[in-house]
Amino acid sequence: MKKNILLLLILLFQCAFAQEKLSEIQKTEITFRISGGIIDSKTDSIISNADLYLMNCNNSVVANSKGEFQFNIPKSSFNDKLIISVLGYYSDTISVSQLEKTKNEFLFIKLNKETNAEITLNGLVVLSAKSKAKSISAKSILKKAKENIEDNYFQEPFNQKFFFRAQTNKDSLVTVNEEASIQTYSPNGIKVSDDAVNDYYGEILQFGGDPYKIAKENWKGIGYFGVVIFRNILLSNRNVLYETSSFDLKKEGTLEYNGKKVYVISFTNLAPDVFSTGFGDPSPKSVTGFIYIDTISFAVVKFEQYVVLTPYRPNESDDIRIESTLKITQTYKLVNGKYFINYCNEKVEDNYYSKTDRKLVSKSNTNYDLMSVDINTDNVEIITRPIDRLKLDVKLKEDPEYWKNNNFILEEGKVDF
Repeated sequence: MKKNILLLLILLFQCAFAQEKLSEIQKTEITFRISGGIIDSKTDSIISNADLYLMNCNNSVVANSKGEFQFNIPKSSFNDKLIISVLGYYSDTISVSQLEKTKNEFLFIKLNKETNAEITLNGLVVLSAKSKAKSISAKSILKKAKENIEDNYFQEPFNQKFFFRAQTNKDSLVTVNEEASIQTYSPNGIKVSDDAVNDYYGEILQFGGDPYKIAKENWKGIGYFGVVIFRNILLSNRNVLYETSSFDLKKEGTLEYNGKKVYVISFTNLAPDVFSTGFGDPSPKSVTGFIYIDTISFAVVKFEQYVVLTPYRPNESDDIRIESTLKITQTYKLVNGKYFINYCNEKVEDNYYSKTDRKLVSKSNTNYDLMSVDINTDNVEIITRPIDRLKLDVKLKEDPEYWKNNNFILEEGKVDF
């Protein structure tokens, strides 16, 4: 009898202890995770790189090229709403409380395509003839966009946390696979300059990736972060917005984007050089693209550019000739009435040819993804490390637990619950 009572007491104690531990775990879980995909409501086709963000805080993610996403949502945002938007589609809104009930399921979020939108060459969005707008010229729109930068973009010091990933595949083998959470500091806000890198500072908060596939050079891998910032159309003056006279412009019409109408302007660089493109050695051979500008505020909300570089040789003694192309995408998001960098992507393709017989001897593809995770404009932390020296004298450490409560761009085919 005594043994039974003792056993019962032990079981009760273990049960109480387990409940206490569960309670402690639940308290430490500050987020819950949702996973899913973004697709067209009629065709079920994939929608790439949609924006997902919370209405009343600065947390956001971007879906990958396959439309897949994961979002660690703070439990403090239980009464908030999730907004899903992408160019050429009508935005959708879902309550966070509804999402919390489906946190262990893969969600398919369907968006309705705007009637006039059409997807064409290279996945760029252009318009049908029905949506052509004729009241203002493309050149005038760009002029107004430049004149309204101080009104549209945050002009005071701020911190912005980014997720950044760099992956290189050469001849079907992964040679670089790095990712990091990076905290940045902009002492002057979003302002244009001759060298945007000089106005941005940052520190690596957390490193991830394959330890055997880390680029040794400072400017490769996650060190390329500074290059992405340097080429940003709102931070650099070497682009169509500031060197407009070098470009042939065409207003294509208007599109729906995040509940607003935006002008779509296509451009072709008539005399590409380092001053109008930011590319110097090797020099640009051709530059084309699109710029998307809000019809009311004239804020630039998206920028796409395709660059073909002049073929070059690594050194005069080599028999190798390299032909390179870059596709650059940049988007911006509205936070408390001001725009900030939201997402940047660079796809670089290098083809190595034998100069003697013109045969392809090697091929390299590199993909860079930069995504805004959070923005802080109060009690701003001062950081002194220039972003073009992110990797110098830094011991990179990885804590797998870090990524459980922090957001990142999902790798294709890798969905966790």
